[in-house]
Amino acid sequence: MKFMPTKDQVFESLDGIKKKFDDPDMKEKFKGFKRDMQFKFSDLNAAYVLSITEDATATLKEGTVEKPSISVETDSATFLGIRNKTISGTQAYMSGKLKVKGAMPDLLKLQRLM
Repeated sequence: MKFMPTKDQVFESLDGIKKKFDDPDMKEKFKGFKRDMQFKFSDLNAAYVLSITEDATATLKEGTVEKPSISVETDSATFLGIRNKTISGTQAYMSGKLKVKGAMPDLLKLQRLM
């Protein structure tokens, strides 16, 4: 039987990304990086938005935004695999399991969070 993560597990993992902004070093790296990052999970029929403000404060909520700066679409198992480092983000992208849209400098910066 294939492992099927829950919405709670995905939210907790996204919350882990949000909590990285509590670190003063991370705040410094993302100062002035005002972006909305939308994460869509096809298997859970769920979407979340991680918003970063000018002062590198992050908020996380369920839902979507009209024009996200960065859009990430994947399934929950792939996302958690990337977060747990059992799957490489590059490998997931190349195999079509991870779809990302956004400006290349933004995507490279996002990699630091994963």
